[in-house]
Amino acid sequence: MQQYEYGYDRAGDLVENWNEVVRRTRGLTIALGALLLLAGVASALSPLGLYALIQAAVAAALIVGGIAGVASWAGTPRPLRSPVTVVMGVLNALLGIMLLALPTYLTAETLALLLAALFLAAGAERVAIARRMRAAGIEGAGVSLATGIVNIVAGAAFLVLPFLSSLMLVYLMAGYLVVGGASLLVEGIAMHKVER
Repeated sequence: MQQYEYGYDRAGDLVENWNEVVRRTRGLTIALGALLLLAGVASALSPLGLYALIQAAVAAALIVGGIAGVASWAGTPRPLRSPVTVVMGVLNALLGIMLLALPTYLTAETLALLLAALFLAAGAERVAIARRMRAAGIEGAGVSLATGIVNIVAGAAFLVLPFLSSLMLVYLMAGYLVVGGASLLVEGIAMHKVER
């Protein structure tokens, strides 16, 4: 049985806790917002600079993801194996190695072409899975089909306009950083202690 203290100031305790949180997070929020805003502006002014910065992180993630894809394919029972899974795993690993090995200006257009191949393969697989799901009467076939179509359209865009597509990705990321940083900055400035 919980006991309550007579005269306990719940509102005062709430205000005190709020003010402590504001004290700790306001400066951090403003600093993080300013950092993201500066990163977004720098990315927009130098798209290849942002590309080079994230190149190593993306390469490592692709290599790990590719190895995991091949391992997943190898661990899947033979009747359920999809050749697209192993192809995508190998393509992801190769893409990661390429990103680590080549200079940024050479990888930008090649990356767009490999992304086009990945999007097209993933889209084709999603469409095939949707067809199998619909034939088996499994719910969610429409979502799988829509995902496949979006992947195919993105792959076609990267295939037709490789350099422009990769450049647009960098500008989209720069825009995201600017908006996110400005939002955090405004939120941090708007944080105030509660006065009683």
